[in-house]
Amino acid sequence: MREIRYKIHTLGRGRDSSVATEYVLNGMPSSIYEGDPDKKLASTHIEDIVQPAAYEGNNKSYAEDGAHRPVTVAGTMGQDPEQRPDIRWTAWAILFLCAMAQFQNTFFGIAPAANAYPIAGALNGMDKRIWIVQAQGIPSIVTGPIISIFSDLYGRKWIVLGAWGLFCISSIVAMTAQSINVLIFAQTLSGCAAGISGIMFATASEVLPSKYRSHAQTAVNCLAGLSSIPALLGMAAATGNDPVNGWRWIFRTQLVLSAIVFIGFALIYRPPPRTVEYVPIKERFRRLDWIGYLFLMGGLVPMLMGFAWASDRNYGWKDPHAYGCVAAGSASFIICLIYEWKGTETGFLHHSLFQDGRNFPIAIFVIAVEGSLFYLINNIYPSQVFTIWVPAGGVKAGAHLLPFFMVCTAISPLMSLYVTRRSDIKWPICAGFIFFSVSVIGFAMSGTNVKLGLVFNALAGVGFVAPLVLVMTMVQLSTPPLFIGVASALTISARTLGGTVGYAIAEVIYNNISDDKIPGYIASAVIPLGFNPSNLGSLIGALLSHGSTSSIPGITPRILGAAMGGMASAQAYAFRITWFAFLPATVIAAAAAACFRNPKDRMNWIVDAPLEAKHADQSTEGKL
Repeated sequence: MREIRYKIHTLGRGRDSSVATEYVLNGMPSSIYEGDPDKKLASTHIEDIVQPAAYEGNNKSYAEDGAHRPVTVAGTMGQDPEQRPDIRWTAWAILFLCAMAQFQNTFFGIAPAANAYPIAGALNGMDKRIWIVQAQGIPSIVTGPIISIFSDLYGRKWIVLGAWGLFCISSIVAMTAQSINVLIFAQTLSGCAAGISGIMFATASEVLPSKYRSHAQTAVNCLAGLSSIPALLGMAAATGNDPVNGWRWIFRTQLVLSAIVFIGFALIYRPPPRTVEYVPIKERFRRLDWIGYLFLMGGLVPMLMGFAWASDRNYGWKDPHAYGCVAAGSASFIICLIYEWKGTETGFLHHSLFQDGRNFPIAIFVIAVEGSLFYLINNIYPSQVFTIWVPAGGVKAGAHLLPFFMVCTAISPLMSLYVTRRSDIKWPICAGFIFFSVSVIGFAMSGTNVKLGLVFNALAGVGFVAPLVLVMTMVQLSTPPLFIGVASALTISARTLGGTVGYAIAEVIYNNISDDKIPGYIASAVIPLGFNPSNLGSLIGALLSHGSTSSIPGITPRILGAAMGGMASAQAYAFRITWFAFLPATVIAAAAAACFRNPKDRMNWIVDAPLEAKHADQSTEGKL
């Protein structure tokens, strides 16, 4: 196993205050006490241990990497990795608030997407339906890394409160919107606030011992999974009972959830400072990686908007909105990656994130694949339900989406127990993508068989559990504790990026194939029954727009049923090709997961960011 050593500065006060030479081996702090034969060294390479430097200070200690950058939270060194610490009630309360935050975030991701058709129809904006989903995903990819690196270095509380305050504002704007444009604006504001998601995952983990990391992530994701019940059943009932304004309950519910999280963090969350030095607010903003952020925003925003336009039937890849934005955005994004690699070592893509070898880059890749699959489950599968299996919609259609989330919630605790006892994160992730591969094949082959669709929807839930929960755990245990927030945020951003791009690609594939196949399938179904081919255009147009067919010459119940069956068969074929297009990615992700290194050495009793750090300077607490 490759050894990772950080130089440790032990700061003390007074002539007799020098205590122990602290160091980190494989991410675990230990101590060497001079003249104490009972203390054993964790390494036989004595010459590699860096002697402590003479520093003036006020009882603070922190670790540095080879470039003299701090990589642990101030005041947290010297913990015994083999001794279980006392866990205060506030840590459990913060875990619950983080879980509530992800409950809201998941509700926010599911409910508008599952009800995009009713929302767009009520606001006369069916041509802009795709932006109900994309407007919330694109901003979060950009804001996540920016606010996370800031909160990692300078504290989380005010960043957290600002994001959840923005969620409250955007919810009010959305639930009172009278046009599709105002709703999209509100979704964009929510998307900016959704960049906080990575910090919520990080905070849930860092206030508890590393040994409980999989438990913490499981708790967060279990509660998040339960949000599917109100998001699918509750909101489907609301829109079914009131087709005009029932969708507003989505954003009313979002407002209540956001307010609970905001008030909870405002009252309970009082973390000590994360770094030793206090930096004025102007200097903090000056130190941010503005060049990297500029390239990032200039790359991701147009690229993702281009993919969204490409997936829109009104534009497509032939429109310059699509290919122009994708080309310009891709170029800027590549420049951003080169700059973060060669132009700076302390940008939002901090180089210390990669110092533990291959785990972090592999995790970014596999979580992007998982994100694309989740967006397909959350968007393409509902389209399959609403267009083929339960075209009437309503609560019954919403119930067909639940097996995935319910299986996730049931399986998560069992997986967490296995991971904690066996210290094995790698192989459950690999197995998860294998289950995903099987479910993708099942979705493709389901066709018009709703029962098969339900079975594979549940199987996809089994596959979903490990990648979502454990990839985040892998990332957090493979990066320095100080940068757990930005590591988590980059993971979430990669997931959202994969989802947004994957969803756009899936829409392009489905739209192109269905538009090509539907006319022929309908013609083959109705012409042998005596339907006049000259009226095919009117029949196809009426079916696609869900309009009335009563005025079409020669239409009969038998011919109408055959036409609808032909259209369903064409749509099933288009869905089949769409699902199969993503099968190679799931197989490659499973192979990549097998290359992870299990971070067993970090699964100990160390708390990365205790809510009460013994050596933290309380004088700067709460300052921004």
